[in-house]
Amino acid sequence: MALPNGTAINYIIDGQNRRVGKKVNGTLVESFLYEDDLKRVGWYDGTGALKAQFVFGNGRHTPDYMIKAGQTNRLVWDQIGNVHLVVDPAGAVVERIDYDEFGNIISDTAPGFQPFSFAGGARDVDTGLVRFGLRDYDSTIGRWTSADPLRFNGGSTDLFTYVANDPINRVDPRGTLSGAGGAEVGAEVGGAVGGP
Repeated sequence: MALPNGTAINYIIDGQNRRVGKKVNGTLVESFLYEDDLKRVGWYDGTGALKAQFVFGNGRHTPDYMIKAGQTNRLVWDQIGNVHLVVDPAGAVVERIDYDEFGNIISDTAPGFQPFSFAGGARDVDTGLVRFGLRDYDSTIGRWTSADPLRFNGGSTDLFTYVANDPINRVDPRGTLSGAGGAEVGAEVGGAVGGP
């Protein structure tokens, strides 16, 4: 992908279709280690040095803790997984992020401090896109940048719509549910807490 300023962005995808690395103008700038198909547990710089580790405590798609530079920080998120605060061990807010209903960032006190953003997706600081599983989401238009990989089995005849245009009540951490089939927040939380 080429940005308007001429910067070339390329992504490294593994055999399970997970985004595991990013190159800017041909140089690796970051990579990720996954615990499973969705949970990014390691964040590395272009040299392979660890930037941060992430701890998922309740089975959701947004981590509860980030260990960075030897310090354990709490990620505070809302009902759909929007990371709003990063709090250090002393209780000081290290990062605060505010969003509109479709995930546009209204304010961010420390852009790039950690990669998680709207609905627990990973925001690319260069493109502004948010990665959910198999697809990128563009919050400026409230739509996916590519068609649903499940095609019409994803729940909609519009293969680019994000959770049937209901981002306050639904999430799609895998990027495969365009229509009303997107997981309802209560259903996802109940499944994480109470099991199947």
